[in-house]
Amino acid sequence: MRTVLFDFFEMVAEELSADKSRVITREDLKIDDEESTLLADLKREMKAASTEEAFQKAVEALREHFKLKGSKLPFDYDSVTGRFTATDDEFLGFINQMSGIRSLGKKSRNFECCVAQRLGKRASGTIHRVGYPRDRKKTKVEFNNYLKTLGFRRPVSLGRDKDGGFDILWLLPIGTIPHKPIVSVQCKNGKFNMGVADTSVGAGTRSLSQHGGLVPSVHVPCVLFNDYIYPEVFNEKQLNFVPLGLTDLAAVESMITVDLI
Repeated sequence: MRTVLFDFFEMVAEELSADKSRVITREDLKIDDEESTLLADLKREMKAASTEEAFQKAVEALREHFKLKGSKLPFDYDSVTGRFTATDDEFLGFINQMSGIRSLGKKSRNFECCVAQRLGKRASGTIHRVGYPRDRKKTKVEFNNYLKTLGFRRPVSLGRDKDGGFDILWLLPIGTIPHKPIVSVQCKNGKFNMGVADTSVGAGTRSLSQHGGLVPSVHVPCVLFNDYIYPEVFNEKQLNFVPLGLTDLAAVESMITVDLI
């Protein structure tokens, strides 16, 4: 799984944002009559001799990627006609929007809010976007009191700390506050960076120690990047957080499965 594969994915998302169903050809990707770098890189990575073969292999790889995330590729592809057809307009629009604000610092709050809304489409429980800046609960007293309603006994925002390293707190639909576990989702409006993830997890874990009913190890720290996460990104070392990307926010095929063995 390579970066060029997701560059291709975002290209398709952009094309389908203007037209729900269309044929994308080699000619469409040309820039000033020159073959695009994306197409050349895609053919190389997919080990394809033609544009059509590269598209077919890329779609198959993307379909498998989404399957591993528990969801479906948000478009169909007819290899005979070369036609791409959107099957989830909303998610493709989300991808198009997020790629447009990637790495823009002033859009970080927007990224967090969009992630919270997308997360709400595939999660159950309650989701709270608590990162700074906030429209409500702006003062430390207001913020800390709000977190008390989520199970925190001690103040999280102390000194110059404005949000305790929290962006999104997802309370799972099990237990009763203060014994309700939290999935803490740190949002990073940029490409995946392990150093950035480590820093985020450290700050969030310290704040989780202020919880009143459960020790930090019971909660689940996650870091979600405005990027795409796949196994080849990591080395063999275990992680102390759950790495997430944009495709982790696609609609799930089934909210829950039950397997009795």
